[in-house]
Amino acid sequence: MLPLGMNEKEKLAAKITELRKALKSSADLTPGDRISILNQIGDLQDKLNLLSFHVVDDIDYGYHDQFDM
Repeated sequence: MLPLGMNEKEKLAAKITELRKALKSSADLTPGDRISILNQIGDLQDKLNLLSFHVVDDIDYGYHDQFDM
């Protein structure tokens, strides 16, 4: 159960931690279950990285190599 007031990054990080604990503590997992959990962790890490990615507006006015005369 996730605490109230967590932002999206904290929720994803908590879910990743939860899945890693499940992966380590469960000795009776099949290889398919382990792969599934690892894929879920990878997916959540991708989402977390996308939330951390800052998009900067690149304004292109067309003055790259041109001189105004």
